Amino acid sequence: MASDCISKMNSVITKIFAKHSLGVVYILLVGYLCGYLFPSIIAFLWQTTVPFIRDMFALSQSFSALMGKPWTLLTYSFFHTSFGHWFFNMVMLYFVGILFMNLFPPKRFLGIYAMGIIMGGLFFILTYQLFPVFSQREDFLLGASAGIMAVLIFLSTYTPFYRIYLFRIFSLPLWILGALLIIIDLASIPISNAGGHIAHLGGALAGCLYALYLKRNISFLSLKRKKRQSSQGRYPNKATEERINVILDKITRSGYDSLTREEKKYLFLASKENADQ
Repeated sequence: MASDCISKMNSVITKIFAKHSLGVVYILLVGYLCGYLFPSIIAFLWQTTVPFIRDMFALSQSFSALMGKPWTLLTYSFFHTSFGHWFFNMVMLYFVGILFMNLFPPKRFLGIYAMGIIMGGLFFILTYQLFPVFSQREDFLLGASAGIMAVLIFLSTYTPFYRIYLFRIFSLPLWILGALLIIIDLASIPISNAGGHIAHLGGALAGCLYALYLKRNISFLSLKRKKRQSSQGRYPNKATEERINVILDKITRSGYDSLTREEKKYLFLASKENADQ
C-alpha cells in the first residue's frame, strides 16, 4: 500500500516536471507557503507560541547545535521571520526560476539551489565562530535567500552578459545585478541582520564556484573538439563547419544546456561523422 502511494506521488511529480519546466519552483513555493502558514495554525490550535519553529527548525550559530539537529541545515530555509520576509523571497524565487529555466533544465536549478542553502548555512556558522564581533550574539537563521542568491549568482557568473529588463524601461547585464547584490550584502552586515547577509554571501559563493566549474568543463570539451577536428581534417562541407563553429560559440557563451534539441542532435551527428573519417 505504501509503495503504491509513493509510486503515485512520483508519477504526479514527474508529470509536473514534464508539463512545465517551472514545476520545481512551484513545488518549492507550495512548501514555503506551508512553512509560513502551518506554524501559526499549530500555535493557535495547541495554544503555544511560534518560537518553537526557531527551536526545532532554525539553524543555530554553533556547530554543536548543528550536530544535535543536523536537519536544520536544510529546514531553516522553509521558514521565515515575517510575512514581508516570506513574500519578498517568494517573488524573487519565482522570477529567478523563470530566468534560470530559459537557459538550463530544472534538475540543475534544484541542485544549485540546495547547494546554496547548505553553503549559506555553513558560511553563517563558520563566520560566527571566527570573528569576535559575533561571539556575544545568539542568532539563528531562517529563510530561503541563500538558495535564491546561489541561483542568481550562478547565472551572473555563467552568463554574465545575458541582459534582463527591469520595469520594461531599461536593461542591464546579469553580472552588474549580481555585483550590486553582493555589495549590498557586504555593506549591510554591520547594520542589521548580519547572519542573513552572511548566508547570502555563502550562497553566492556556491553559485559562483559551480558556474566556474561548469564553464571550465565546457571550455575543455570545446577545445578538445577543435583539436580533434584539426588533427583529423576539417569538415568537408564549409557550411557544416561554419554551423559547428556557431554552436561551439553558443556553448562557450551560455553552456551546452542552452542548445536546442535540434542543435544538440546536429552537433552529435557532425562530430560522429568527423570521427569516422
